[in-house]
Amino acid sequence: METLNFFTFLEEKLLEILFQVFFITFVVFLLVLYGSDIMFAVMPGMFFIIMQGIFQWCLYQRKRKISQHIIDLTDGLEESYYIAGILPKPTEFQNNAYYYALKKACKSMNDEISKITEEKQEYQEYVESFAHEIKIPIGALSLVFDNTKNYTLKKETDKIFQLVEQMLYYARSENTEKDYFIKQLDLGGVMHTVILKFRRTLMDSNAIIDIHDMDNIVYTDEKWLVFIISQIIQNSVKYFDKQENRLEVYSQNNGVNISLVIEDNGCGIKPSELSRVFEKGFTGSNRNKSNSTGMGLYLAKKLCVRLGLELEIFSQENEYTRLVITFPTGTVHNLPE
Repeated sequence: METLNFFTFLEEKLLEILFQVFFITFVVFLLVLYGSDIMFAVMPGMFFIIMQGIFQWCLYQRKRKISQHIIDLTDGLEESYYIAGILPKPTEFQNNAYYYALKKACKSMNDEISKITEEKQEYQEYVESFAHEIKIPIGALSLVFDNTKNYTLKKETDKIFQLVEQMLYYARSENTEKDYFIKQLDLGGVMHTVILKFRRTLMDSNAIIDIHDMDNIVYTDEKWLVFIISQIIQNSVKYFDKQENRLEVYSQNNGVNISLVIEDNGCGIKPSELSRVFEKGFTGSNRNKSNSTGMGLYLAKKLCVRLGLELEIFSQENEYTRLVITFPTGTVHNLPE
């Protein structure tokens, strides 16, 4: 935001300036009328106009400096609705009224924000509690259906479990720092855990799984990483469309970082839509939307950012989709086992 220029400042004081010009003109007219020398009458008037111009310029510079200070204060705040608490109190009568109105408005807004934040926190805690509690009976049902070899119902129960898990991680995604624990992880072991979760779904899809070069060590939170990879695998399986479906997983040590690559030979993504796949709710125009929520890759990307990881996607329509998770490396990777 820019401060007012000098001419705009003068426009605000137009009536005051016109009154002063009228007054000094009237005084000059009276002096001339009563026989004063014209030069003697005009000189004070000219001097007054020059001094008034200098005074207004100095006043403008002062107000401009104060205005710029307020703008800088506002721009320096992350939560600009706190500005009323640090603004210098004005001395002008009218500005005092504006200052009072601003203080009242900001207080009302801050009270409302506090109320909404508290309600959001309570709702989040309820959602997390519900998700934890509901996972127990869902897990029990899944175990019963597994023991009775009722794989149709088990598959549907597993879908419910995955949706509940997605809801839980979505609720926690804004506060990952309160719920993660960084430790040394073997990518092969993590991938084995994820594949076991989706073994029935992969078998139903007749998928050929090729896992190789997984002997790399990374440092991150295991629980969050398993969820991120699960969303990617789930997304890959959802869009298998070949007679021979393939899922290839491998890792690469690039020196400065370690990459985990997950590639499928599904329907792929249109080039025009590739940049939008991490958007919330985006499912794409060439995909089966009946069983897609558009939340999986959105959450995977969001959690990767929160964990300091990089998630990239590469795809060619009707050929493949490749997702790459990049883990930064540091001196901790060079420590002896």
